[in-house]
Amino acid sequence: MPSRAKQKQAHGDTDADQVLQAVILSDSFNSRFMPLTYEKPRCLLPVCNVPLIEYTIEFLAISGAQEIFIVATMHAEQIKAYIESSKWSKKNSSSLHIEVVHASECLSVGDALRELDARQLITTDFILVGGDVVSNMKLDKALEAHRSRKRSDSKYTDKNAIMTMVLKEGSSYHPSRARGEESVFVVDPSTNECVHYEPMEPFPRKKRLDINAEIFERHAEIECRNDLIDPLIDICSVEVPALFSENFDWQHLRSDFVRGVLTSDILGKTIYTYISNDSYAARIQNSQQYDSVSRDILKRWTFPIVPETNLQESDIYQYSRGNIYKGTRVMLSKSCIIEDNVQIGSGTVVGENSRVTNSVIGKNCKIGNNVNIEGAYLWDNVIIEDGVAIKRSIVANDAVILTNTTLDNGCIVSFGVKIGPSVALPKYTRVGSQPQPKDDYFDDEEESDDEEGDNAVSDIDLGEQGTGYIWIDKGDNDEDNDPRNLKVASLAFDLKDLSVGKEQGDDSDSASEIGDLSDSDDERDSVGDTWHPEQSQILAARKVEEFKRELEQSISRAFAEQHTVELAALEITGLRMSANGSYDDVRDVIVPAIINQVDLSKPMPSIRTVLKKWGSLIGKVTHGKDDQVHVLHILQVHCADKEQLHKLFLPALRLLYDDDVVEEDAIFRWYNSDRSKQLGPSATALRDKATVFIKWLQEAEEEDSDEDDE
Repeated sequence: MPSRAKQKQAHGDTDADQVLQAVILSDSFNSRFMPLTYEKPRCLLPVCNVPLIEYTIEFLAISGAQEIFIVATMHAEQIKAYIESSKWSKKNSSSLHIEVVHASECLSVGDALRELDARQLITTDFILVGGDVVSNMKLDKALEAHRSRKRSDSKYTDKNAIMTMVLKEGSSYHPSRARGEESVFVVDPSTNECVHYEPMEPFPRKKRLDINAEIFERHAEIECRNDLIDPLIDICSVEVPALFSENFDWQHLRSDFVRGVLTSDILGKTIYTYISNDSYAARIQNSQQYDSVSRDILKRWTFPIVPETNLQESDIYQYSRGNIYKGTRVMLSKSCIIEDNVQIGSGTVVGENSRVTNSVIGKNCKIGNNVNIEGAYLWDNVIIEDGVAIKRSIVANDAVILTNTTLDNGCIVSFGVKIGPSVALPKYTRVGSQPQPKDDYFDDEEESDDEEGDNAVSDIDLGEQGTGYIWIDKGDNDEDNDPRNLKVASLAFDLKDLSVGKEQGDDSDSASEIGDLSDSDDERDSVGDTWHPEQSQILAARKVEEFKRELEQSISRAFAEQHTVELAALEITGLRMSANGSYDDVRDVIVPAIINQVDLSKPMPSIRTVLKKWGSLIGKVTHGKDDQVHVLHILQVHCADKEQLHKLFLPALRLLYDDDVVEEDAIFRWYNSDRSKQLGPSATALRDKATVFIKWLQEAEEEDSDEDDE
């Protein structure tokens, strides 16, 4: 079914008449909230007892959005089911049109925008946000500023403008700033054009900012702003998704797209900022911001988006002095103490002599006697037995904390987990209801190196009746990001804890030494985890696997969309260059992918058709005899892997020879190589079947030699 914008466009409506579109990227493409997001998407995690995406949609509705596309990767079915059952899908109560775009293969923001471009869903300027934005801002002024740049009668006309980044003023100590993810925006104050962008993580500390000298020639005045909160709210032109499709190595919105546009001499595009100082805007990128934004909501900094405005129709909260919010049917014992900044969901019971402060309690929770809850977040249907102490932690739905158990700062307990009795969880412990999945090409190789550290974490006792699995926080698997930046951005993390490693014998620096850190990447092992030489090999292997996954997606799109060989080769070349990949890696992916296109119900005619079109693509990534031998080894292994592919080997070999993808000498070298004889019984059998073809080639070669002699 076509979108409303397309329907309007089909009837000849102008841009001014088109609906305002918005795109919500529901996935964060990182593991900051694991193990919670292993079972539930981040955009559906509750913030002050309301699913996070409700705040984002409410913000877009206030800003005038009429058509919203939610790009869903992980747990797309949960997101779709939630939207269909929400108030936003009721025709009588909502004028919004919301469509969930299922894009399970997307691994980054860049992939998501390329998917949007491929589906041609965006037809005009649109608002781009993550599914974790909380804001009371109205975007009418920002939208007008963005649109006016395209008009010829505007004071600052710029037809090359493609994006306006909406930013919020905030001091370097503002709680809504994302620790570990700071940025510097260099802006022309007269036009608000952003002329340079620089990420400024605390580790390793940067001591200089390199700005192109030409910027000073083109702009009479510039400001370097490090006092801006970036909630990743962007107003984009329709060209933005297309630019991601043209530059398929761009994965991140700021560090790749914004920096790529600002530093490109070819694109000729410009990006602007809109800086607000009178409204609230934040993005819950990590558990530290989950805590900060929740506190801001309780303290009413986000007004009118506060608990008693009942973002969900089923919620009814009563507000009282001290920022205390109580739902219906809440039962509080006479001796319990409810201090400031507390929200309690309907149906919750709090027992005798229990104390709750600076916390959010979900619906239908059972809190026993003599319980102390400080700065914690308990979701729905949680059971807390007598004598429990929970400090600045998250406890998910249906979890049970048994008698006399303590959860120290920064613990995350996932859905349905049971802990206790009489257990003390250390700081920053993460407990999942399911085992932590292994990363096959990373964890297995690293297991021996990290065995001692992993065992120390795995030895955490969940109690005699405890059920659950300890998860190890491995960050985002991003070798370019110092792991300390992820630590400081976690819930209740104390910078003093960076010095714990010294007591354990590693080279970590204490918090007092943070200001003296070097800005050299080569000195990354001076703080945090000790850097082992073997890890370089591990990270290199990970990078190769990531490159191969991207290549598989690219070639799959080429098949599905019937690209030409030339276009497919161009995309592959761009991917290889951006990832610094090798041609060997490219052939490892392309040869099996092409063979897999054969229709096995009619293998002989199908393989001729497939190789007639795509065989030349193999030739474009094959440049010498060694490469040709490599192609034949790959073909041999792949066809030997499945019995139904055995019959394809000889026809494929012959067709590749006929099309000059592989030459006689390469075939002879492959056939006589030790490797072709040692790839296993099935592969060896395929080699033996090629003997007749080899003899035919030898006889043909001898006949040619005799003719030359004559």
